[in-house]
Amino acid sequence: MPARRSSTGAAGGGGALPPLIHGRVRLLILAHLIRHGPTPFTELRALLGLTDGTLSVHLAKLEEGGIVALERRFVGKRPQTVARVTRRGRARYRAYVEELKRLLPGLETD
Repeated sequence: MPARRSSTGAAGGGGALPPLIHGRVRLLILAHLIRHGPTPFTELRALLGLTDGTLSVHLAKLEEGGIVALERRFVGKRPQTVARVTRRGRARYRAYVEELKRLLPGLETD
């Protein structure tokens, strides 16, 4: 019988990587935000080479999971959405990286 993946997305739960973070696009988004800080939607879209729809869907999932927060504001008369990592998101990202290191020996840096 195949191993069952955790739907909670908690790292360390029997070796399953959290699907909320582990997906390619979500991991790209999260890694960018961790490294560069809050980023406007349009910049994130351009930097990651994503469509509006793709970025929107993945940001919504990350927001729903408490990983990112979206701030909607106006710059002049134009609407702007800025994405940032939450405190919980940073903790989940660190746990994800630690789980990767556990699963893939050799990822440790000297």
